[in-house]
Amino acid sequence: MWRLLGSHMHDRSHAVMRLPVHLPNQKHVTFKEALEAARSRQTMLESWFQLNQSDPDAQTLLNTDIPYNYEYDRNNWKRGKRGGNKIVARMYVLNVKDAERFYLRMLLLHVPGAASFKFLRMVDNVIYDTFKQASFLYSVLL
Repeated sequence: MWRLLGSHMHDRSHAVMRLPVHLPNQKHVTFKEALEAARSRQTMLESWFQLNQSDPDAQTLLNTDIPYNYEYDRNNWKRGKRGGNKIVARMYVLNVKDAERFYLRMLLLHVPGAASFKFLRMVDNVIYDTFKQASFLYSVLL
């Protein structure tokens, strides 16, 4: 469609970074051969958890704010130049029928500095069984 309207397909000003949402031990793998390699490799979300464990500045940011302050390189978030690369952070849209991932996404959009999946399920020092329970207790879905 873009080409039909005469728009250029290159030299765009912003890159779009898609932020994955996956449940614990449920990384998306496309090829069976890649399964073993995927188990040992951190996802972007797991790297964000690790960053929050080691960087106090990152703990004040939401998952969607991290790409504006850090660069993702070789499965790790590294402090980047503020205002450097123009980027748009976009988290995958999920259907409410995929309940646990949907509520995990809600928590990621509203809870800064999460250090693990367990951290996201914890409200007032009580760890709940599901992300749905934690979401309602965080009053995220008003």
